[in-house]
Amino acid sequence: MMGHTDRHFRFMANLLAKDIKLYTPMIHADTIVFSENQLLETENINQKDVGIQIAGNNTEIMAKAASIISNYNYDEININIGCPSERVQNCEVGAALMSKPSIVADCIKVMSKEVDIPLSIKTRIGIDDQDDYEFLFRFIDKTANAGCNHFIIHARKALLQGVSPKDNRRIPPIDYERVYRLKKDFAELFIEINGEINSIEEIETHFKFVDGAMIGRHAFKNSSFLQDIQEHFYSDKKLLSKYEIINAMLIYAKEQTDQGISIHLITRHMNQLLKGSNGARKWRNILGSNQHKSIDSYDLIQEIKDFIRDRKEELV
Repeated sequence: MMGHTDRHFRFMANLLAKDIKLYTPMIHADTIVFSENQLLETENINQKDVGIQIAGNNTEIMAKAASIISNYNYDEININIGCPSERVQNCEVGAALMSKPSIVADCIKVMSKEVDIPLSIKTRIGIDDQDDYEFLFRFIDKTANAGCNHFIIHARKALLQGVSPKDNRRIPPIDYERVYRLKKDFAELFIEINGEINSIEEIETHFKFVDGAMIGRHAFKNSSFLQDIQEHFYSDKKLLSKYEIINAMLIYAKEQTDQGISIHLITRHMNQLLKGSNGARKWRNILGSNQHKSIDSYDLIQEIKDFIRDRKEELV
């Protein structure tokens, strides 16, 4: 989800579904420790508590990163052991660490001593030819004994050689049953499932076997799905109308633009807000008009205001 679940997307997601748990994109622990520009404060400034996804394999740096994270409004530290990208592998983190559960366990131990923030692990069900259930069981057993009691399992193995991250989300077959079995064998752990979850019905099915579900790409490809989740699982909460959401995003965009942030970094997340609605094509054209700096940011905000003002009754 790198490049997608930034703070601007999370601001919008919170408008769509205020009660869901949100996570940052994966950030390398080295970046957190050695950055000179207060990265974490910028990443989550003036927003609600979220989980932060980090990558790393050096216990000292992971402990320092956890300590820095504790100074900001993050309510969970998630260690990503699932990303299969070549760049991540070259740093010997992400999915490549699944074959080294002792290193992950050591990171859990030192981080637990450093902070009181809950720790979790996001991982795959296997890597390459190490993809039988016993391999997954040993990884979970080792890291759980080190102090982790929350696991988010992408129900696919990762292929570490010759396959792009995109193909890693498509070629290895999905295996939900293996995650269900994991929950049976580790009943005391909080087990979430991830991978190709695109409907409320699918979430409900998974909830018969596991404790939670993480939604990935479907959340930004079809942002209204987040409202479906809010309405279904938190039905006592009143949903904002599309008009209210867009108006709130424009206020946010104005504040960010005043601080020198490119408005495109915000409007790119708004493309799907009117998916399937009357005027959706014109909406996308308006938002896309700033991609090549063909329109002033403040003029773009005004154009969007005019567009939604004329459709206020439709944008329920």
